[in-house]
Amino acid sequence: MDEAMISVIDDKFYTTARAFIVDTPLDLPREIASAIPEDRLNPSFLWIAGRYVQANKANKNGHYWTLDDIKQGEYSIKYTPMNVLHQVSRPVGTFVETKIIDNRATAGDESLPEVQALAVLWSASFPNIAKAARDAHAANSLWFSMECVAEKKECLDCGQSFAWETPAAMACVHMAKSNVSPRRFINPIFLGGALIFPPERPAWKDADVTEVARVLVEEYAHRSVLTDVESWESVMGVLVSKSVTV
Repeated sequence: MDEAMISVIDDKFYTTARAFIVDTPLDLPREIASAIPEDRLNPSFLWIAGRYVQANKANKNGHYWTLDDIKQGEYSIKYTPMNVLHQVSRPVGTFVETKIIDNRATAGDESLPEVQALAVLWSASFPNIAKAARDAHAANSLWFSMECVAEKKECLDCGQSFAWETPAAMACVHMAKSNVSPRRFINPIFLGGALIFPPERPAWKDADVTEVARVLVEEYAHRSVLTDVESWESVMGVLVSKSVTV
C-alpha cells in the first residue's frame, strides 16, 4: 500500500510490518520453533509471528538501518512488551523470540535483511483484543510496529550524524525540512512493539502482503525437509519474494 503511518511519538520512532497468527508449532520457522521445547503452544496465549524491522532500505517514514544496526539491536527485542496501537502504558503481551533473515528483493538481487519476531498476546486476560487480532489477521490486516531509540541518527542526504535527542530543527537542513527525510538509526535499542489494526497502515511497504501468512504456514508445516539454517533462509527468501507487493 502507498499509505504511510505517522510514527514519531515523544522522540521515539516506529515502523510497521506484517504479522500473522500461529496456532501450532508447525506454523513457526525452524529456528524459532526450536526455542520452544513443548510440542504444542500454551492455549492461554495467542501466538503471533511477523516481520519486525528491515535493513538496507528506508521505509516510508525515511527510517533506515544497516545489517550491523539490526544485529546490534536484535538482543534488545526479547521479552519487551507488546501493546496495541502504541498505547505503551497498556501491554497486552510480550516478544519471546527473534531471528535475522536475509531476504532478497524481487527486482535484482538486493539484500534486504530483516528481523522476524514471535510474540504472545495474553488472550486469557485480553479476549477482546485477541478476537480483534484474529479478525484483522483474517482480513490480511495485522501488523507488528516496532518501537525504537538509538545512539545516533545519521542523515543519508548529507552524511551528518547527531545525538539521538537532537531536535530536527537543530539538526541538518534535510531533517529540519522533512520528518520523512532518510536517516539511519545507529546502534538502535528496540523497546518493544505494537499490534496494528485497520484503519492504520504500515510504513514498511514490503510488509503489506496478502498471501504471506497462508504461504508461510503451508511451508512451515513441511519444514522437516529443511536440514540446516541456510536451507531454511533460502526458502524464506523465495516465499517473501513471491509474496511482496512492489
